Amino acid sequence: MADATRLGLTSNPFEPAASGAPVTADLWLPESWRTRLRSSIDLLSGGRGVKALAVSGAYGSGKSYVLQWLLREEFPRRHDVKPFYFDNPGVQFYDLANSLLRQIGRKDLAKCIWELAAIHVTGYQRDLFLRGFEEYLRSHRRQTTDVLSELQTSIVNARITADEEIAHRLARLVTDSPRKPYFEYRDFVAGRPDALVTEREEAAYFGAILTILRLASGIKSVAFLVDEFEEISLQKRLTKREAHDYLATLRRLIDLTHEGNLWLVVAMTPDAVQKTNALAPALWDRFTNKGKYHWELPALSEGDATALVKHRLAAVRAQGDARADELFPFPPDLVSLLKPATFSTPRRLVQFCFYAIGGATESTPVPFREDYLKKVEAKLYPSAREVAES
Repeated sequence: MADATRLGLTSNPFEPAASGAPVTADLWLPESWRTRLRSSIDLLSGGRGVKALAVSGAYGSGKSYVLQWLLREEFPRRHDVKPFYFDNPGVQFYDLANSLLRQIGRKDLAKCIWELAAIHVTGYQRDLFLRGFEEYLRSHRRQTTDVLSELQTSIVNARITADEEIAHRLARLVTDSPRKPYFEYRDFVAGRPDALVTEREEAAYFGAILTILRLASGIKSVAFLVDEFEEISLQKRLTKREAHDYLATLRRLIDLTHEGNLWLVVAMTPDAVQKTNALAPALWDRFTNKGKYHWELPALSEGDATALVKHRLAAVRAQGDARADELFPFPPDLVSLLKPATFSTPRRLVQFCFYAIGGATESTPVPFREDYLKKVEAKLYPSAREVAES
């Protein structure tokens, strides 16, 4: 990369592969995208029933950016929704449970359960519960049967769940924490004798976890932002078992959204949309309200593409540089110099800008000239004719 002062930047604000949203930078979405998303969420918030949204688009179209924007900006702005992000989970329930509870952490979840249940303890161990979970971890009475029994009863009394078996598994999650302070994948494989979930009661168990999160955080709902289900997005053909697991998981999640405690937003490729609709048309109609809440991401317009590049550059513009609102070191007509296939896809545009800035040397004229930009574009995205000639 050329000397940063020549480019008016402190660093390169673009990613080389652009395979997802930047971790720390402010996210930018076209105004029309933000308006569409907020309108959909407002409409769903105002009524009863399924609260779900499918966002589809080809790879690089901006699906991950949309989910990250919902995670980091839109749902936190609403204060009553706690969002969780899932990156390519498997299609079975315990894949989601494993991912969710690892995000929360066993100790934090156990502490939440303890504190919610403690006020409902009426027996002789009430003082132990009221002294707090940390004190329990330090005590020598960690594994008494009485604690497990009292905790199970109090979980039911706290209305976390009415199911005694689920209450028992949740109580065990707490009482086993001193010797096992972390989750393992096998903890969520239903059917194992030591599993923390109950077989054939996955939806009810998940519902209890959502209740814990809502009560402990003082929120109204939890949002699951699923960045594609792995088997659906990566495989051309699903086995019967994979299709069954996928549809069962999606159906359970949709059922939970109907109760008003869960939001579900799933990013999908067009192929995944087609597969889901073909496997279960009625479920797809229910998920998207007959297509009303299925949004296929549009291509970036020239104006959107220009705004995206400006936003990224402004974040790393050298202090005091007067060109904060400009495209420098790119020329003002940058987008018009590029092929539509390059600037209309967020991933391609970001990747192009990364290599244009990163490949510049001390002798590269700035603002970048058309011949230099064309050379970078041709190297990254050669046309069919260029490939044939090479």
